[in-house]
Amino acid sequence: MRTFIAIEIPEEVKRQMAEIQQSLKSAAVDASWPRPEGVHLTLKFLGEVPESGVTDIANALNRAVQGMSKFRLEVGGVGAFPNAKNARVVWIGVSGETEKLNRLQAAVEDEMVRIGLEPEDRPFKPHLTLARIKYIRSRQSLLSALEQVKEIRLPGFEVTSVSLMKSELKRMGAEYAEMARIELK
Repeated sequence: MRTFIAIEIPEEVKRQMAEIQQSLKSAAVDASWPRPEGVHLTLKFLGEVPESGVTDIANALNRAVQGMSKFRLEVGGVGAFPNAKNARVVWIGVSGETEKLNRLQAAVEDEMVRIGLEPEDRPFKPHLTLARIKYIRSRQSLLSALEQVKEIRLPGFEVTSVSLMKSELKRMGAEYAEMARIELK
């Protein structure tokens, strides 16, 4: 089964992200738009793991968060990877207590590698995905749409737990189910 480790996002943030997505849909792009209910802050994508490995992963996740306290994140500032002119992913940024977030992500990465999962080959860049661009029909239209939302700020939130998630690909998009939740102190 496809799995990943993530921080859940509050409903109010998801609702406002949906409003931003709606405003970006006027840009001349062919894109996939993640459903707001599925938005999460991914700490580590694990890929396909056997069901028999879930307990080991949950135990490793529990070790990773030992001694970690709750922290606050802010959401805002829209951008694109690799850049606005050649956008492939449109995202909204995550800021706030990012040193704690980075420490948490590094601990998760270390524990997952320790139990034999593949290390991530890209640096961690915390963000929430708004769109995955397939084709840009009008670069100017996209740049204009991004300019209108680039400084937007959404409500911040407290990170209180980390979840092991299962992702099932369906015709209407991925469906997610929480398999384990580890609370922060």
